[in-house]
Amino acid sequence: MIQPPEDLCLQMKKDFRFFHFLNEQDVSGLGRFFNCRCLDAGENLWREGDNTNFVAFIVKGRIETKKETEFRGKQVVVGVYSQESLIGIISILTSEPRPVTATALEPTQVLLLEKKQFDLLNKEYPELGNRLLKGMLYCLSVRLKQSYERLAAIF
Repeated sequence: MIQPPEDLCLQMKKDFRFFHFLNEQDVSGLGRFFNCRCLDAGENLWREGDNTNFVAFIVKGRIETKKETEFRGKQVVVGVYSQESLIGIISILTSEPRPVTATALEPTQVLLLEKKQFDLLNKEYPELGNRLLKGMLYCLSVRLKQSYERLAAIF
């Protein structure tokens, strides 16, 4: 993983529309809690079983998640996520290992929120942390609704 120059990191934070429900002051306040990373195509953000503890907000690019199957060396794709998506939220809520491998399909830029930074945000700015969490839950709820619709379309 490559850490981008500070100016690119700042631009990533400003351009990320996931924060549309926050005002400009809120977004500025959040910036210090996030790290920026750039991934090359084929680079893993994490592997299944890793004990990493951050959620990733995809600013640009696409990330595929895969799950190991019972057949050694075989994986099944469980999701492909692009700009405006977040992945890995479970890791800031629990210390369980990653259930899937996340791999960049193309050059990808992500904002990372580590568990300790998430906890600090909620301690120092509980209202802002609450609004961020609501946005994260909304994003996951939309994804779940889409999954229900795709499943229903099969039958």
